[in-house]
Amino acid sequence: MKGDGWIAAEAARGEETGQRLPRWEELPDIELYMDQVLVLVERYLGSMSGPDGRNLTASMVNNYVKQGVMPPPVRKKYGKDHLAYLLMICSLKAAIPIAAIRTLLERQLADMPLEKVYAAFRGLFGKTARDVSAHAEETAEGELDPIFGAALRSGAEQALALSLYRRRFGETEEKKG
Repeated sequence: MKGDGWIAAEAARGEETGQRLPRWEELPDIELYMDQVLVLVERYLGSMSGPDGRNLTASMVNNYVKQGVMPPPVRKKYGKDHLAYLLMICSLKAAIPIAAIRTLLERQLADMPLEKVYAAFRGLFGKTARDVSAHAEETAEGELDPIFGAALRSGAEQALALSLYRRRFGETEEKKG
């Protein structure tokens, strides 16, 4: 088991390598081609990559567009809105199915503009990263591995949040029908 110093170093490295999500104003204002988008998403998400070492591929982006999770590019170019969608999708996809991400985004975007949804997501992402890091540092010797404990806690929080969300919107949809 790696020590708590390793966790703090990983958290600091995540901040340095771009694991912190950029503010809306920090996202590029210019239109980008697919390869540029892929490089930026990797830079922003840093060490959150999957087993193959990548967070995103061109075929993933195309599938998200086909599935209606994000809007299509305009003349093969992607803007700030697309980057915000991709950062949220890539951050959530390890824990939440793509279809559920689409539903969550659709419902939230019905109530507020993308810039505000992204800002709220970014705030929660940062808080969660700090909480996981703090929990890992507080774990006493002989307890669960800090990363495993943080993952369990995060999984329990996600399960509870999704359950409450389904109840809330399930009731709303039943009333409509």
